[in-house]
Parts: sequence; C-alpha cells; structure tokens
Amino acid sequence: MNDVVNLLTLVVFLAILFLFLFVRSINGARRREKESQAYLQTLKGQILGEMSATSAEKSDDLSRQIDELFLSKLPVLGSSIERFWMDLSLLGWQKNWRSRVVLLAAPCLLLGFTLGKDSLSPLGLSFALAALFFGLLVFLLYRNAMAKHLKEFRQNLPQSIDSIVRVARAGVPVTNAFNLVSESLPGPLAKEFSLIDSWLQLGVPLRQAMQDSAARVPLNEYRFFVVILIINQETGGRLSDTLERLSVTLRERQELALKIRAKTSEVRASAVIVASLAPLSLAYMYFNSPNDFQFLLNDPTGNSVLMYAFGSVAFGLGITHFMIRRVIR
Repeated sequence: MNDVVNLLTLVVFLAILFLFLFVRSINGARRREKESQAYLQTLKGQILGEMSATSAEKSDDLSRQIDELFLSKLPVLGSSIERFWMDLSLLGWQKNWRSRVVLLAAPCLLLGFTLGKDSLSPLGLSFALAALFFGLLVFLLYRNAMAKHLKEFRQNLPQSIDSIVRVARAGVPVTNAFNLVSESLPGPLAKEFSLIDSWLQLGVPLRQAMQDSAARVPLNEYRFFVVILIINQETGGRLSDTLERLSVTLRERQELALKIRAKTSEVRASAVIVASLAPLSLAYMYFNSPNDFQFLLNDPTGNSVLMYAFGSVAFGLGITHFMIRRVIR
C-alpha cells in the first residue's frame, strides 16, 4: 500500500509540474499575442490620429472586472469573493493567477501526500491536508502582500495630497491634477492616479471615477480623500484648505498608529510564538519521534489529541487577534 501511495504521489507531482509548464507556455503565447496586437493598434492609432485601443482597455479595466465576476452574485460569499478578486487586481496578481495557483498547489500536494500516506485513509487525509496547506499559504501570502501594499499606499497619501494642494493653489483644475501628481509619486498610488486620469480623459465624471477608485482601494484614509473631492465638486469651496487639513490629520493618524504598534508589540510577538509552536512541534516529532507522529495520524485517540491541539491554538489566536483589533480601533 505504501508503494502505491508513493507512486501516486510521484505521479501527482509530475502531473502538476507538467500542468504548470503547459499553463506557463500558454500564458506566454497569449501575452506575446496581446503585445503584438497592442503594437498594431498603437500604430493604427498614430496613423489615423485616434486614441489607441490599449489606453481604452486599460482605463475601463476595473469596470469590466466588477461586472464580469459572476461569483460575486453568490448569496453569502459573493461580496468576499469580489473583494478578494479586486485585491488581486490591485496587487497585479490577476493576470497570471492560474500559474500562481499551480505553483502553490504543487508543494502543498506533495507535503499533504507525504504526511498522510501512512494514515488510515491516505488519499482522503492527503487531499485534506493539501487543501489546508494551500488555503493557509494563499491566506498568508495574500495578507502579507496586501499589508505591504496598503502600508505604502498610506504612507504616500499625505505627500500626494500636498502635491494636489500645490497644484490647486496654482489654479490647475483638480481633474488635471492627477496626471501631474502621478509623475512625481512613487509606489502604487501613482498607478492609481494614472488610472483615474485615464478615466477622466475618456469623459468619465469625476464622481464616478473617484467612487470606482474608492471601491478598488480598501483604505479608509483614501476614502476620506475621495469624499472631500466629491463634496467639493458638488458644493464648491476652497479645496486646497480642506485637503491641507486632511493631510495634517492623516499624518497624525500615522503617528498614532506607530504608537499603537509599539504598545501592542509584546502581544503580537506572543501571538506569533504561540502560532508557531504547533507546526514546529509536529515537525520536530516527525523527524525525531516518527512513532509518536504516526500515532497522531493513525490512531483515533491521536486524531482527537491533534484536533484538540489545533482547535485550542486557533481559539487562542482568535481571542488575541480580537483583543488587538479592539485596541487598534
């Protein structure tokens, strides 16, 4: 039975490897085809004096993503799936998500079959462990990438608001300020402002462009900025003074957030240590005490102990996370 499971593990791993190479080759061919078509469309636009189709496709990319995602119509998980899909677009992972899934699924399947091949139900437990590892890996990568992305976005926002204030005081309309400001900004905020400028050049109203941008970026500070621009366009007033006060408020919020992180550093470090105890203990047991490790997987009592350990650790981490979120809010 062990030889059959080992052979099946090898076959699954090779199949995933060939599937990844096949998907990668297809994506490369599609990308080269799109680049050639975009180049031809650009030459055609230059000859005819018209806007190229590449700019139009880039400018309404978010609208197509929101409208074409059929999973967003699900009753319970629809909003979460839609938010996750938009975050993948924000991170730039949406174009090659298939190759990323295959690349992450291969080691998870291999690890799942390695751990579950000697259990009472090798196939079922192996696929269950592989799915668990895949979900945890995707969650950790997605959470870390979004945290870094939003942190950079939050840090550059006051600087961008100051630039818009200077442009507004110079007499430039706010609809023309995004293109000027995006040229001097680093990071993802420059990309977002360039996208807003593309929408405005196509004739999209400022209110709709900013609302779509606020739906795309899950950041409260940025939504404050969007609300101020929309209200100022509808009611009038001195936009530069309002944005200047917002910039000062955002810098004060950043200082407060740094103080909160310093106050909660001990609790967060304890949560990381507690979370790493369970997998590190299992890894030590797997290499140094394989009989005890097999007892956890093959014996019903060991399964109960393993479920209790993971359940108690998850429950403790949930309480710790809830306490930290209460302090941050």
